[in-house]
Amino acid sequence: MRRIGSVVTALLACLFAAGCQTQLYGDLQEKEANAVVAALQEAAIEAEKRPGGEGMYAVFVDQADIARAMRVLEAAALPRRHYDDLGTVFGKGAMFSTPLEEKARYLYAIQEDLSKTISAIDGVLEARVHLVLPEMDQLGRSVQTPSAAVFVKHFDDERHDPVNRRLEIRRLVAAGVPNLDPERIVVTFFPVLPRDEAAATPVFRTILGLRVAEESAIHMWWAVGVAGAVAAALVGMCLVLASRKGRK
Repeated sequence: MRRIGSVVTALLACLFAAGCQTQLYGDLQEKEANAVVAALQEAAIEAEKRPGGEGMYAVFVDQADIARAMRVLEAAALPRRHYDDLGTVFGKGAMFSTPLEEKARYLYAIQEDLSKTISAIDGVLEARVHLVLPEMDQLGRSVQTPSAAVFVKHFDDERHDPVNRRLEIRRLVAAGVPNLDPERIVVTFFPVLPRDEAAATPVFRTILGLRVAEESAIHMWWAVGVAGAVAAALVGMCLVLASRKGRK
C-alpha cells in the first residue's frame, strides 16, 4: 500500500511540475532585477523578483517560459554588462607590476570607463571601446598615432537613435584619451531588430489552475488524461487489495 501511494504521489508531482518557477538570473541589484522583470512583462511573460542574500535579487519565471524569456532578454541586452573602473582595475593588481602590465591595465581601465559612459546614452544597449595607444621609442618619441574603434549596439528606435550622436561620441572618446584625433576614431552602430517570436504575445490557457501556452495545451491534456487513468487504476488496485485483505 505504501509503495502504491508513493507512486501516486510521484505521478501527481510530475503532473504539476509544469507550473513550477525556475530561477532565470540571480545576484542582481534591485534596479537590474526590475529592468529584467519589466522587459519580460512587456513580452507577456510572468516574472517574479525575489530577494536574495546581501541585498541582491533573483528573477524567476515559469519553466515553460525559459526559452522565450532568454530570447527577449538577449534582444534587450539584459541584464546590462558591468564595467570596471580605474579603482577596480588597479585595486586588484599585485604589489609590483612590470611597465607592460601597468600599461595594459591602464588601457583596459580607460576602455571600460569610456564604454560605460557611452552605454549611458539613450537607446544604447551595449558599448565597447578599443584603443590603440602609441608606442614610444628609446628617445620617448611616439612611433604610432593613437586610434580608437567604438562598437555600439542600440535599439532600432527613431525616438532614441544614437546614430545621430556619432560626432558627440567621437568627441567624447577623443577627450578621454591624450592626443587622440577625433578623425582617428571609427564608430560603428549595430541596431537590434525586433524579433517576431520574442515580441509576439502568446496565447495561454488555464488547465487545472496551471498557465499553459496554447500550443502546449493538447500535450497538457494528454498528460492529465494519462495521469488520471494511471491514478484511477492504482486506486482500483488499492481497493481490490484492501477487499481481499478484509476477507482474509
